[in-house]
Amino acid sequence: MAEVGPILEVIKFIGRPARKYLKYQRKFTKYVDDFKQAQVDLLAKKADIQRQLGDECDHGKIPKQEVERWFKKVEEKLAHAQTVADKVRKGKSLFRFSLGKLVDETTQALKEVHAEGNFSYRLVVNDPSIVAVKLPTQNLVGRQVSVSDEIYGYLMGDEVGMIGVCGMGGIGKTTIMKDVYNRLIREAKFKKLIWIQVSRNLDIRSIQKDIVSQLKRALPDHENITVRAGKLSEILREQGRYALILDDVWSSFPLEDIGINELTKDNGCIVLTTRSEEVIRSMGCKKVQVACLSTHEAMILFLSKVGQDVSANPTLESFMKLVVGECDGLPLALVTLAASMKGISNPRVWKNVVNELRGYIRNIQDMEDKVFGSLKFSYDRLKKGDQDCFSYCALYPEDHQIEKEEIIQYWIQEGLIDEMGSRKAMEDNGHSILEKFEQNCLLERVENSAYVKMHDVFRDMALHIKRKRFMVKAGKQLKELPNEEEWGEDLEKVSLMYNSISGIPQHMKCPKFPKLTTLLLSRNSLREIPESFFEHFPNLKILDLSHNPFESLPSSISALEKLTALLLNGCYNLESLPSILKLQALKKLRLRGSGIKEIPQGLEMLVNLRYLDLLAKHPILRNPEQMREFNKLEVFEGWFCNMGDWNMYVGQRKKLYKYSILVCPLYPSRDIPSASSNLVVFERIEINSGDVVMLPYDIQQLHLKHCYGARSLNDIRLRDAIDLKECTVEDCFDLVSIFSSKYDQLKKLKSLTLRNLADLKVLVGVGESSLGTFSSLKEISLCTCPKIKKLFAADWALHNLEKIEVNYCLQLEEIITETEGDGMGTSNDSIKFNFPKLKTLILSNLRKLKGICSENAVMVCKSLQVIEISNCPKVKRIPLYLPQLEVDDEGKLSPFNTLQEIRVRTTDWWESVEWEHPNLYVKNVVQPLLKLCNRGRLGWRPARHVHASGKTFWEW
Repeated sequence: MAEVGPILEVIKFIGRPARKYLKYQRKFTKYVDDFKQAQVDLLAKKADIQRQLGDECDHGKIPKQEVERWFKKVEEKLAHAQTVADKVRKGKSLFRFSLGKLVDETTQALKEVHAEGNFSYRLVVNDPSIVAVKLPTQNLVGRQVSVSDEIYGYLMGDEVGMIGVCGMGGIGKTTIMKDVYNRLIREAKFKKLIWIQVSRNLDIRSIQKDIVSQLKRALPDHENITVRAGKLSEILREQGRYALILDDVWSSFPLEDIGINELTKDNGCIVLTTRSEEVIRSMGCKKVQVACLSTHEAMILFLSKVGQDVSANPTLESFMKLVVGECDGLPLALVTLAASMKGISNPRVWKNVVNELRGYIRNIQDMEDKVFGSLKFSYDRLKKGDQDCFSYCALYPEDHQIEKEEIIQYWIQEGLIDEMGSRKAMEDNGHSILEKFEQNCLLERVENSAYVKMHDVFRDMALHIKRKRFMVKAGKQLKELPNEEEWGEDLEKVSLMYNSISGIPQHMKCPKFPKLTTLLLSRNSLREIPESFFEHFPNLKILDLSHNPFESLPSSISALEKLTALLLNGCYNLESLPSILKLQALKKLRLRGSGIKEIPQGLEMLVNLRYLDLLAKHPILRNPEQMREFNKLEVFEGWFCNMGDWNMYVGQRKKLYKYSILVCPLYPSRDIPSASSNLVVFERIEINSGDVVMLPYDIQQLHLKHCYGARSLNDIRLRDAIDLKECTVEDCFDLVSIFSSKYDQLKKLKSLTLRNLADLKVLVGVGESSLGTFSSLKEISLCTCPKIKKLFAADWALHNLEKIEVNYCLQLEEIITETEGDGMGTSNDSIKFNFPKLKTLILSNLRKLKGICSENAVMVCKSLQVIEISNCPKVKRIPLYLPQLEVDDEGKLSPFNTLQEIRVRTTDWWESVEWEHPNLYVKNVVQPLLKLCNRGRLGWRPARHVHASGKTFWEW
């Protein structure tokens, strides 16, 4: 009891505050529990805010200052709470009243900070240090999405630093790049995003100014471009990784002129949009091509812009399809037309729009300014001569695939290509112009590189520009000439090609057309041309009447003294021409496929002829001396009836640029190709040993068909053919060998085709040296040569061979014949024949073929793509070593494999045959490439015939 006294005295002295401390003492555990819960709650709150911040902090965003202050306060309170927790853990029961007070105060502080974390709005604001504002744009449609994905993928990767987005004006390059830009804003890869609209007249100083402006910096105006470039380079280096988009670049320029040093994966990427492939190539960009929309995609875009009240109107559906079709997938045209027709539901208005689109656009709102205005910038940048060449393409029908060689010939005839000393130089210049048009997306490439296509909207623009000077109704299914009121006096060119015009009014009431220089009426149904018709066109230079069925021409054509080109090819009913004596300006005359029987009167006087085509249905060159007068002739296509006339012509002829010549007493069995290269065709000609058969030294293609007497090509003067690249021999029954002596000239031979040679036994005569003879050969094809047993000798140089095709050679036993010492290398006693460029190997219907090569040899073919071995029952071994047939870890063919297809007749043969290959499982590896074929059932089997001489041959 003695100890209680002092305590009571203390309590009395302390009074009410003492009771408060006793509370902390008695409820200490509860205060600690609340304290721990407050810690847990605050930590959870912190984690939630951090997750929310992570979601909201896209590229270009930073946390609000109040959020950052809250996180700082949280860290401070939690650190203090940890100190308190340590004291509680170490504290003694006697001092719980003081610890309890500390725990309670800390708990309240934790709860206050927790409450302050209830942010009612977003936690982030725009980062003022990053220049990136979302760009307004329209939604992408169809293939535009995949292009955007491709560009975005390159930018987010590290492999590509320079990207060039290419396509014609109005195709959507800028729209796609705006979408990519807006996607990049949400990413953290680039610290800076910079969009620069490049002026059509490239201004380096202006580009520098725009870049630093977007970076909130400045460059002194008085400094020269080089100094500014150095300063801009330093500014960009300080910014970190950036993406620079240069929109609408028209010409290439050195990036260092602006201030952009060599790009690396750590400093930045550049994307430029352009209409010029040359810009992309010269600036070293990864090319991304933007194509027009498909019909379905175009309709989706049009409907999205024309308004729901119009798009849902079934009455207008057919009109909308026609309008969309006329836009040919060009987004700018689609959007512009949709905007102009928004809210218009009157079918008559829609029908009028269709009519205008099919003619020359005049009244459609914004079409000329927005669409043609955009495309015309490309046109305006061309030189005057190139503009005329481009406009000439609009003379063809809509969507027409324009043959490059044909359009270049038109340009030459029109004088649009300057005289350059030779026709070859002029044609090369023409191809250069076409390449320029393609690279600048003015013309479209087609799958066949021999053709180009003019986009409908570009064609409309060209015709709009030339609307007073051109009348173009090509491919419009016209049955008669346009109305007389459409023939304006200012017309320079009229194109009515590809129609069904069958007649011309006997008396046209139109006046003369002094400015008209070009009249294109090819591929119509003209049966008669009135006598007075050509009197309307006194200054006509180009007249194309080809592929029409008329039987005669009016004598008024003889008065066209300024005519430079008269094209009558394919006029099969035309048997004679009026006198052409007065056509002294004529440079080109084509009669190919016409019914002309006699040389036109006055032809020998046309000393300015450059291009003469006399390959008519009848042999009309009965006097080769007539050809002497044509000193300026560069291209000749003609027909000689016999070998004497041919030899006389070859002996006296002057050098030509190109020629295509037939030597044949009768009408040929097939059309002779045009003079694209130097071709001579001998058909139904007897050639005996000792006969003089001359060949031009510059001949490039030699064809022999149904010739007899000759036992090898040595019987013609093949040694003169120093530039021969292609040789085709068919239905020549007496040939025993093709080459019977060594010709160094044949080292340029690239293609050899042999068909239906009943007596052919060898390619090169026995005992003749042939090493190097075929060193340039790329393709060899043998079909229906029933006596040949061996094809190649092992010592022949065939390293450039790309295709071997052998069919229906019934006695053939072996493809490569080995002699002692042959082979290019041995490994494990195996001889290797290297065919490094061979892509296609076809062996079919070879009943006696025992093997491709000897049992101890293999063909090494690292480029092989197609193998066909069909109906070769005696072949038991495939001696093809394909080094590229590698298998990955999953047992699949390596992506570096070139082999695409293996064709066989039956699976039984395939399963029984052995493949000689280092990979023992090669047949299993290539199994997915296996395809069955049956050439005989496809109609490729020849028919057997017996010639009057008793020789047997096969006709396909």
